[in-house]
Amino acid sequence: MQKIFILWLLTISIAAMAQTHGEPSPRTLQYEPGEGRAFVCKNGNNRYTRALYGSHSDWRLETSDRPIFAVVKKGYHRNIRFVAEIDGHCYPLEAVTPCTAYYTEGQRTYQLSDSRWGKAQLDIRVIALPDSESAIWAFHSVALKGRAHIKALVADIVQPKLSRNGDIGADKPGVLEPKGEVLQTAEVALNDTTAYMQVELNVMKTLGKAEGQQLFMGAERHYRQLSHRIQFDTPDPYINTLGGALVLAADGDWDGQTWLHGCIGWRMPLAGWRAGYLGDVFGWNERAISHFDAYAKSQVTNVPATIPHPSQDSVLNMARAEKKWGTQMYSNGYICRNPERNDQMHHYDMNLNYIDELLWHFQYDADTAYMRQMWPVLTRHLAWEKRNYDPDGDHLYDAYCCIWASDALYYSGGAVTHSSAYNYRGNKLAARIAQLIGQDPRPYQQEAEAILRAMNQRLWLKEKGVWAEYQDAMGLKRTHDHPAIWSIYTPIDCGASSPAQAYQATRYIDQHIPHIAVEQTGYQTIATSDWMPYSWSINNVAAAEVMHTALAYFEAGRANEGYQLMKANILDQMYYGQSPANFGQISHYDAARGECYRDFGDCIGISSRTLIQGLFGIIPQALYGQCIVRPAFPDDWEKASIKTPYLEYQYTRQGRRVRLAIKQHFKQALQIIVRVNSKKGAYHDIAGTSEPEQVIEYELEDMGCDTTFQVAEQSPIAKLGLGEIELGKRFKPIDLSRHFNANVSDIFKNKYLSPRPQTTTLQIPTQGIGEWCHPKTTAEINDSVFRSKVSKGIFNLAGVPMKTPTQGHNIVYTSLWENYPDAIDIPLKGKASRAYLLMAGSTNHMQSRIDNGQVIVTYSDGTADTLALRNPDNWCPIEQDYYIDGKAFNAPSPRPYRVCFGTGDISRDLSQIISLQGEYGREIPNGAGQLLIMPLNPQKHLRALTLRTLSNDVVIGLMAITLQ
Repeated sequence: MQKIFILWLLTISIAAMAQTHGEPSPRTLQYEPGEGRAFVCKNGNNRYTRALYGSHSDWRLETSDRPIFAVVKKGYHRNIRFVAEIDGHCYPLEAVTPCTAYYTEGQRTYQLSDSRWGKAQLDIRVIALPDSESAIWAFHSVALKGRAHIKALVADIVQPKLSRNGDIGADKPGVLEPKGEVLQTAEVALNDTTAYMQVELNVMKTLGKAEGQQLFMGAERHYRQLSHRIQFDTPDPYINTLGGALVLAADGDWDGQTWLHGCIGWRMPLAGWRAGYLGDVFGWNERAISHFDAYAKSQVTNVPATIPHPSQDSVLNMARAEKKWGTQMYSNGYICRNPERNDQMHHYDMNLNYIDELLWHFQYDADTAYMRQMWPVLTRHLAWEKRNYDPDGDHLYDAYCCIWASDALYYSGGAVTHSSAYNYRGNKLAARIAQLIGQDPRPYQQEAEAILRAMNQRLWLKEKGVWAEYQDAMGLKRTHDHPAIWSIYTPIDCGASSPAQAYQATRYIDQHIPHIAVEQTGYQTIATSDWMPYSWSINNVAAAEVMHTALAYFEAGRANEGYQLMKANILDQMYYGQSPANFGQISHYDAARGECYRDFGDCIGISSRTLIQGLFGIIPQALYGQCIVRPAFPDDWEKASIKTPYLEYQYTRQGRRVRLAIKQHFKQALQIIVRVNSKKGAYHDIAGTSEPEQVIEYELEDMGCDTTFQVAEQSPIAKLGLGEIELGKRFKPIDLSRHFNANVSDIFKNKYLSPRPQTTTLQIPTQGIGEWCHPKTTAEINDSVFRSKVSKGIFNLAGVPMKTPTQGHNIVYTSLWENYPDAIDIPLKGKASRAYLLMAGSTNHMQSRIDNGQVIVTYSDGTADTLALRNPDNWCPIEQDYYIDGKAFNAPSPRPYRVCFGTGDISRDLSQIISLQGEYGREIPNGAGQLLIMPLNPQKHLRALTLRTLSNDVVIGLMAITLQ
């Protein structure tokens, strides 16, 4: 019997491990909403993907779509499976079909039947105990009473040394499967209709009926009460399951003192990101205070800033701040890595998120005693932010890895939208708190007003209706006008926008941010940006980012669009994904990671706000004595209700007439303000009272029609220099030898030391490639093979003769770095219809969707033609090829011809010829040049060609010119 069982288990395990990420494969609906707000699947195959969290420790029980389980705790991992002996025959329970599995209210339930059992059904319920590292199974069947024995088989897991705690997408599939001999067994007879087993830590035992029933029912009551803390009742069953699911995920993210980075793969304390909202949004005031108190004790208070700016780490090639006490960063005001420890440096600015969450706490509970206690924490933080990230006093702030999407994000001392918005809100609410506790509000009010004024003057792009990602501090001080979504949702969420700006900026997302269909549902999720090339956290499909964007849509008065985006993420993560009710980190549609990490604190936190503050529109403003209620339901909803510990309401609509029956339970009663959406972000308010119960009726306004997604226009291919080579016409190679100033291979051998910001910042490393997470990254550029293919001074590039030397300098580099001139002029003469340009140089994701440089051809009459070099349209990084999938990663087609220096191959798609794999890196052996074909006016006499670099960070080079 056991050999047969293990053979079958191996077969299903291999099937479960077969799915990998990469190009997303089509999915079917894995789970559906069922009775009792349950997530339901029938004959599912996902294994070890829904965790039950026992107590607030790192112990958990992994459950599957079939009744096979794993205990996960470092040093105590075990696999647990069950065999039922029924009427003398043995049945591995995870092999029994049909099997219907449910997840709700903290427990997993299975209904099993088999034709050989007659009409009998075996029900299995499993629940973790809330106060110990333990779980209990209840086996129930009326028809199998006296006919069945249940045997537990406990074994080691395949991989006892887990990389990310056995999380999906991080650890390999199958790591929690059983391995080796059975270590322990436990057996119960189904002599009554119900029998119980328990695992304590990793040891199985049987329980008597009375003890088992008492423990199971006690745990059941606990999780039911917990689940009912937040209740949604809407016409959409896919939403109704989420109240309890949210609370249970949040409870799993709590360690008894603080909110964690994640429940599973990142189970560690963290001051920042968005988990810290949970205490207040779910009405856990005591948990909120515990979290904020713990990290208040982590703020540095006795280390004055004695070392001036800049204080960059030379060992890490100047990419990030030196970790040294007394620098501007690691000094008074800085909040450290772990709770109650103000002596542990971290490489993130966790201050901004922590303080934003603290300020939200005061919007739920304007307790002046606690405000006074936390006032020094708040003021030290604001002084620290100002000292570090606005040292020039222009009221726009640099951003130093202060949001989730921080890895690889750097701004070189620039003026950044999202960090400025956080500091606007911080100063604005600090001014209000100062008024309430008898402090001087003027410095904070003045700073808030100055930040908002500067954002509107320098970062708001009126012609595009959106904020810039940032404005350069160096070079030409240009604004980067293709923002990521965090530079849109943050100013909206922080109130640093007018209603019209919020509306316009979300429209920018409709038109310019990549949208990806969630199977055939009609819903679309989004990428975080349209930047290229890929680098982690720069262009991903990340659940928390999608949810925060949906929140911004709700805040912008775009209820239908906010709901559609939110629903897309919910379907993607929780119903089509591998884990029911998963508040995960990365989407299945993420090209690089695929579905990755479960119950991630950042996603749980912002999802709570998106649903409660966004969809249901409950927005406490206790600092101002009011609570805004702004229901943001789809047009076809006629009723909905919500229950939270602090406010509940019932919404009913007949035609345009809405009735809101509201009950509030705030610690201090707040005046209810009903906010009614109008067109293009506008709204009007209806004042209620501060009574515990009230009914407010109003008329909905006609919102009109709002299309949601348009494809942005692209430049003609010829204008981008991507036209076809014209053979059969005379070519005229130009001798550039007297202009050359480098070998093409020098590009990453240099040290680019000046100019650099004179502030503590994140910036490109001194080798001109990489970022602060990879400060020592480089690429080997070697053109020896390319040079070997030069014959009589000519390299034949797909039929175009390009004049280039076999020895010595073979490129003229330009750059805003002092290493090279920022521009070079090359005299030309005669007439031509085209200029074929062999070029090579660098670019990166922080210079994406902006002109990195220009090629300008002037004519003798003073007129000129310009070819803009734009990442990723026609300007490529010398060391790699772009990953393009037509979803999150888009670029014009055809692509430029590229010349592989390591092989001499020439193609518009080198990845096919030299077999580049994956999304990240995609390194071309020894680098590559590129050919651009610039149209010219054949009727005019040529005067000169100018190559000019516009972007900081980059180096742009010209290797050859051939006129035609």
